[in-house]
Amino acid sequence: MELLYFKTFVQVVKSGNYTRAAYVLDYAQSSITAHIQKLEALYGGARLLERHGKLMKLTPSGELLYSYAEKMLALYEESQQRLHNQEVKTVRIGSIESLAIYELPAILAEFKKQYPDVMVQIIPDTEAVIIEKIYNKELDFGLIIDKPFVSERINSLSIKKQKMRVVVPADHIYTEKLAFTLEDFKDETIILTEEGCTYRAYLLNQLQKNYIEYTLSMELSSIETIKKAVHNKWGIGFLPEFSIEEHDQVTGIPYQDEDFNFYSQLLYRKSNSEIPIYQYLINLFSKNARHL
Repeated sequence: MELLYFKTFVQVVKSGNYTRAAYVLDYAQSSITAHIQKLEALYGGARLLERHGKLMKLTPSGELLYSYAEKMLALYEESQQRLHNQEVKTVRIGSIESLAIYELPAILAEFKKQYPDVMVQIIPDTEAVIIEKIYNKELDFGLIIDKPFVSERINSLSIKKQKMRVVVPADHIYTEKLAFTLEDFKDETIILTEEGCTYRAYLLNQLQKNYIEYTLSMELSSIETIKKAVHNKWGIGFLPEFSIEEHDQVTGIPYQDEDFNFYSQLLYRKSNSEIPIYQYLINLFSKNARHL
């Protein structure tokens, strides 16, 4: 428990105040106060911090303890990393379906050459669930498509700015269009992915905001099923460009929208970059970013 108090103490010093430290550590401010008070009690009631305006500054006793606190936390982190690296037998990757099917296999093929004995688990899910599971250490990595992700506790590696295609049957009247705009969805029957998909939510929000009438006829979890439904002329689809392949019996028309700034991204806890196996996988994504 003392290590927790040291961690809080060091973060308060780095942040300058209890409020900022509570935000970074994701604790209630009352917990921060309690941790500092308990740490002071462990050292015979020595005052460690004092207020200077809006900032908390170290007292002489605090300055002495701070150097020890940093060393103890660094040693604890190092021991954890070394033990964890020895015991990494499984890498858990949460991914939205499209990236799991079309982009992830090439990366994993390279990874398995280096670590053939490490099991890789691919867990398809929505972005919100993936992020929550990374926070809770239920996943080691996440693959999403969204606007650039920003977090105090999770790193985001942008892989590629994604382009979207409106998918129509091969003999659709729009097949020869060079670009598909939002207005072109007017009075169309649309087939979309299930709720929780970020680019689905973006499109529906844009249609609603611009008062464009349409009919949502189907919600399907599988991209391949969506393409087959479009081929059967049950509606038109809205999918990432990379998911449209030459052998598909549908046509993908480039979607033109200057406000669509979505990127495929690799998410991971910041501590993962200090574990060699995880860092190797991160490097693979970084190296191959230009190809994705």
